[in-house]
Amino acid sequence: MIFKCKICGGSLDVHIGERTAVCEYCGVEQTIPSFIDIKAQEIYNIASNYLAHNEFDKAENLYAQILIDNKSDADAYWNILMCRYGVTYVKDPASGKYIPTCNRTLYAPIFNDENYKNAIKYADEKQMALFEANAKIIDDIQKGILSVSSKEKPFDIFISYKETDANGARTKDSIAAQDLYEKLTAEGYKVFFSRITLEDKIGTEYEPYIYAALASSKVMITVSSSRANLESVWVKNEWSRFLSFMGKDSGKTLVPLYFDMDKSDLPDDFAHFPSYDMKVDGFEQDLIRGIKKLTPLPVMLLEKRKKRNKILKRIGLAGAACAVIGVICAIPWFMKLPQYNAAMQLYYDKNYPKATWAFADLGSYRNSEKMKEKCELSWRKSLANVVATKYASLEGDSYYVSQQGSIEIFDSINGFDSNENKNSNLQTDVKYVSIADGGHTSVYALREDGFVSNSKENNDLPDDWKNIVQISPKFYSTSVALTKEGKMLYGNTHNSKFYSGNDDWLTDVSTWNNIVSFEYEILDTEGGIESAAIVGIKSDGSLCGVYTSSFNSASISQAVKQFSDVKSVDIDLYDGIRITALTNHGTLQKYEHDRFSEEIAENTSDIFIDFYPEDAIYKLSNRGELFGCTGHVLTEDIVKLSSDFCISRSGSIYRIFNNEVQKYSEKTVVYDEWVERLN
Repeated sequence: MIFKCKICGGSLDVHIGERTAVCEYCGVEQTIPSFIDIKAQEIYNIASNYLAHNEFDKAENLYAQILIDNKSDADAYWNILMCRYGVTYVKDPASGKYIPTCNRTLYAPIFNDENYKNAIKYADEKQMALFEANAKIIDDIQKGILSVSSKEKPFDIFISYKETDANGARTKDSIAAQDLYEKLTAEGYKVFFSRITLEDKIGTEYEPYIYAALASSKVMITVSSSRANLESVWVKNEWSRFLSFMGKDSGKTLVPLYFDMDKSDLPDDFAHFPSYDMKVDGFEQDLIRGIKKLTPLPVMLLEKRKKRNKILKRIGLAGAACAVIGVICAIPWFMKLPQYNAAMQLYYDKNYPKATWAFADLGSYRNSEKMKEKCELSWRKSLANVVATKYASLEGDSYYVSQQGSIEIFDSINGFDSNENKNSNLQTDVKYVSIADGGHTSVYALREDGFVSNSKENNDLPDDWKNIVQISPKFYSTSVALTKEGKMLYGNTHNSKFYSGNDDWLTDVSTWNNIVSFEYEILDTEGGIESAAIVGIKSDGSLCGVYTSSFNSASISQAVKQFSDVKSVDIDLYDGIRITALTNHGTLQKYEHDRFSEEIAENTSDIFIDFYPEDAIYKLSNRGELFGCTGHVLTEDIVKLSSDFCISRSGSIYRIFNNEVQKYSEKTVVYDEWVERLN
């Protein structure tokens, strides 16, 4: 079997029965897996490539996936450890050998890590010797990092920027960052600016000082002239680690600065932070004024302390008693702080459903109510369907959410009258997020505040739906909707205003809990529905489903039980039940023709399945490329797949049909929550 080197990516010369090998390209001896499964080997080589390129989180997810079926593979446990400590190998100029260095710092000793213990447990003699020797080196590095960082005086501000370009020349980001560094130090702040702060250090000694500065700084300032510079490996390493520190310390904050680029090009992780255009007059005064509020200077703190002492002397014991009472009253506040930080981390991780629920549990603590609303809106936008056609048949009026948030008709074919405006009863003074077709009734429209227009009339309900994050089109007699509590709603299942059929098959959805999104499919005829299905994704990545068919007695319950760790799903019912899901660990799980299978789905952010051409699967890459069912790129810069349509970053609408795309002239809204899913 061919395995890739985790240090340089070269092919390893592996002898049968051996569990270690020496790479002929970089000369590093390393352990190799014990499994012989071809599928696991493919995953392993992809993970090793990620590890060699310092993409530690992606690599760790794949190594963890290997362990699902290979629980006694010592090498996989060791590789997860490598990812946790951010281990890379650097060539020593003196000896010419590659030596390990750590890009991540943990307080716990490596020998106490469960992955290390399992690696030793399942290793053979040669593997164990390598593990123990390398663990000793890593442990020494970690101790050195912690020792150095503990002696470093704290920083006020950390400036993150890209120092050199691909040709080794100094970037304009670096020049702008140094100018800012000089102004901030003149104000009295201690600022970490790598070009100056690390100028007397060699490369292998950077981490202790970077770690200490990230841990102590109250403010990080990023300086960039392009998104590419901000997302370069080491710059992203700095600000992503700082965001992790922020999750544990609410007193830290990040301030993005940019120039020669649009604010919209900043990473989506920065969306909720105040940012400054460095080309705007007076930005420095505004920036420094804001920093002084976040991180007062030592002299300012001293003056405050003197004033506080004078006040305490004047008020005496009464003041002290009030202070004690204040501390006692503050105890509940501090007890909730870890819970609040955990909720913020869910928000930073873009886990909007769980973040919504976490902030809801906190009630009125700090800004939890406002954060709950913010997470809820992001959840609603991430699931939004902004283009709708009658039962997705492409045979009638099509609707879209305009860039201003209104609902507009944009297509009329096959003799349908475009003046038959089903959205005439919608409000014009609110913004709509998502739409779904109402069959012969009015179009459903989901507002930013979670209210669903036309839900009362269409579904024969006493009141319109509220607090909704996702809506479906109409089935026989009713629609379904997902609430912000993670539950499903439906209307009158015997509402026979237009069709004689009923939707009793939907009633089981009312028992679902912890739902973060759902997918639906409808095969319709002139007289109503031929078959339909709804599949819900739970917060733990498992699926639940309901299904009806006038010609097929198949059950969906057993099919959905085989899926796990799902982040998005699509359904097709043309030839029986067909489910395809994209997982969080980078695979494609499929159920078709009564069989379940799983395969690698590298660099895939979303999927869409169709019956024509037969068994077609369209894939959206992490870079925004839409791949057709034959594997070639149909179009680029796509940020959203939406039931027979896809949306570009600029808002252009494309129809997907028969392995081709057709572009419309209209422009729809584009949400940041879509763009942030792409690399």
